[in-house]
Amino acid sequence: MIAADLSASLIGPDAPITGIAPLDGAALGDLTFVTDVAKYSEALARALASGAIVLAPIDAPETPTAGSTIAVDNPRAAFAQSLTRHFARRPEPGVSPTARVHPEADVHPSAHIGEYTVVRAGARIGASAEIRDHVVVGHDVVIGDRTLVKSHAVIGEEGFGMEKDAAGDNIRIPHVGSVVIGDDAEIGNFTTVCSGTIVPTRIGDHTKVDDHVHVAHNCQIGRNVIVTACAEISGSVTVEDNAWIGPNASIIQGVTLGSNSLLGIGAVALKSVPADEVRVGNPAKKIGTNAP
Repeated sequence: MIAADLSASLIGPDAPITGIAPLDGAALGDLTFVTDVAKYSEALARALASGAIVLAPIDAPETPTAGSTIAVDNPRAAFAQSLTRHFARRPEPGVSPTARVHPEADVHPSAHIGEYTVVRAGARIGASAEIRDHVVVGHDVVIGDRTLVKSHAVIGEEGFGMEKDAAGDNIRIPHVGSVVIGDDAEIGNFTTVCSGTIVPTRIGDHTKVDDHVHVAHNCQIGRNVIVTACAEISGSVTVEDNAWIGPNASIIQGVTLGSNSLLGIGAVALKSVPADEVRVGNPAKKIGTNAP
């Protein structure tokens, strides 16, 4: 079934899969994977001798064993897809008893709204979206199909925009633009995504935002972006498609991270980063390219 799911070739016996395991501990009936056949040759040999089913690169050598291999282009991705389809827990569609969903919010019947979550007026939650526990979804926020928002995230409350009045006192600038999050995206635990001032803060399809991240007002984050733990993205930052932001990185307001760029761990971006460029340090400086 796994080989058929992946439209891949099965090499060896067609055996039932009864569990999952890392390569080094895989035994009879376990599904596992290997990315580098040469580097992990000993662990691979033990797994196959024990009767494991291994997702392996297409160019892996064929050797007769008690186990089987399934030849795929990207074993790790294939393993993730197989886990999602056959092993991962699936949330029950519907609104949990302790959640509060405003009558003017639109929640798709296939979506899951977790315990003690609040969904405010005008919000729209897409098909098969999963909004976990203690989440706040602000006014007019749009969350796309199959997007995951993990527990204690806050989406669409005001950003930190201030101005001084005639007396010189700080006053808050209302933020009414809200937030739009695309399909198949992910927002981590305790992450904040602030409302845009006039137009929405946006996070694109398939973008994954880790735990404890702050995305400020008016940010425009593209498709397939990775934002890792504790990163801080200041107001009006643009992050283009396929960029990677490392743990604890900080980005000053108004700059752009180009497509496929990489900002390393703890880096502080004070200037825009061109496409395909790798920068690290404080202030962030170029150390190489990330070109495919």
